[in-house]
Amino acid sequence: RIFWESKKFEGQTNLTEPWYGTSYSVEAVPPSIIQKWVEKAPVEDLHMPKPNIFLPSDLSLKNAEKQASFPCMLRKTLFSRVWYKPDTMFFTPKAYIKMDFHCPLSRSSPESSVLTDVFTRLLMDYLNDYAYDAQVAGLYYGVRPNDTGFQITMVGYNDKMRTLLETVIGKIAEFEVKADRFSVIKETITKEYENFKFRQPYQQAFYYCSLILEEQTWAWDEELAAVSQIEASDLEKFLPHLLGKTFIESYFAGNMEPGAVKGVMQHVEDILFNAPVSLCKALPSSQHLTKRIVKLERGLRYYYPALCLNHQDENSCLLHYIQIHQDDLKKNVLLQLLALVAKQPAFHQLRSVEQLGYITMLRQKNDSGVRGLQFIIQSTVKDPANLDARVEAFLTMFEGTLYQMPVTEFKSNVNALIDMKLEKYKNIREESAFFWGEISEGTLKFDRKEVEVAALRDLKKEELIEFFNNHVKVNAPQKKILSIQVYGGLHSSEYEKIVHDEPQPNSYQITDIFSFRRSRPLYGSYKGGVGQMKL
Repeated sequence: RIFWESKKFEGQTNLTEPWYGTSYSVEAVPPSIIQKWVEKAPVEDLHMPKPNIFLPSDLSLKNAEKQASFPCMLRKTLFSRVWYKPDTMFFTPKAYIKMDFHCPLSRSSPESSVLTDVFTRLLMDYLNDYAYDAQVAGLYYGVRPNDTGFQITMVGYNDKMRTLLETVIGKIAEFEVKADRFSVIKETITKEYENFKFRQPYQQAFYYCSLILEEQTWAWDEELAAVSQIEASDLEKFLPHLLGKTFIESYFAGNMEPGAVKGVMQHVEDILFNAPVSLCKALPSSQHLTKRIVKLERGLRYYYPALCLNHQDENSCLLHYIQIHQDDLKKNVLLQLLALVAKQPAFHQLRSVEQLGYITMLRQKNDSGVRGLQFIIQSTVKDPANLDARVEAFLTMFEGTLYQMPVTEFKSNVNALIDMKLEKYKNIREESAFFWGEISEGTLKFDRKEVEVAALRDLKKEELIEFFNNHVKVNAPQKKILSIQVYGGLHSSEYEKIVHDEPQPNSYQITDIFSFRRSRPLYGSYKGGVGQMKL
């Protein structure tokens, strides 16, 4: 069946489609045309497609330990650490695998960051031969760069998941840079970086916030410059160094037995680390990387003004971030409750009443266990400095709302938050996302939800007010603020004014992000804490 669409057929059709009135024709293909096709046909015999090696044949459920509510560390060697959680909730023949390859060189410079990105994209490109068969068989996978190297994710039927994992690991072990595919990936990444300046102002504000707060991040224009200079030969030289020091943190969950998991990881180590010629070598404990966050100073308001990279965009944006604490049980639930209570009033006042902008939100922020509140407003109505003032005005107004809140309304909000936490996971992806978050951040509080629910049941309204007064209230003594201000085309004159004006009392203008970042202390990392690495 051949469909041929063209404007040239107008007036030459003899049928009309009854619903939309589209004109069309249906014609038999003349035998003479078919004969020409036959004469030009390839001589190879037609054949059935090759068998799909990923189709599951065993859908039986493994015996799971009923008591295993949380992951346990199943195995630890010089090369890897394995966390394991059997399926005790969903009872489906499916599994979930997450593997973090910790490679210190991956983020050591803009060039290495870009080369790591190219490597993961090329790897996914080489796996395209298997992607369709895996997807048809209910297996999904992805390879992407992350903060400390790169990550492999797999989810689907467990029966042939090992086959898929071995396929991916085999591609890594035998990786070669194909110059033609390298050029395609390089062009794609180059376009992405060049299009960065056309992102919306609020997306640019998120970028600046990450650049200021996260210890090892690089400017987009530095990475663009690096992309333009790299060649296939650079990636060939880089890979042995990237994988030369590697540690694998992995998580296996679902319909898998402990012995099978250990066997899979032993096989991965044999391929990557124990082969006669292998790229990967053990990563010494002294070189393990952690993602650390800048610690802002109490009682000080930092602000970073920047022109929108797309000068044609009329929108400006404010990102008002209040940094509060590092992972702490009581403060966590107080922050969550405050965000829940304030979210609707903030939207109503800033979006509906004052109509500052279509994008207006209040949300929690969690950077590797460092928590806070974020106001995001994108607007053509007011410039970012004025938006900042409106956020402060809202907090002053909300202070009264908090004090006047009836105890019954307070309890209702507490119960709503408890209900959210007690909501059961819908599938193995959701469950694994929570547990993997605890593992990747190093907090390992697998019973976090249960403990937080218990804390919420004992919470008093006075405690919420005290938390607000200490950390969020305007001019609170312990308050730490970072104001990211992206000025759009309508507010360029206001930008010129703010960068040349003297900072207000207790305010500090960030003029050089990297100098500022180097000058500030960092929060400690939970990764590798005392007692957390023991089996």
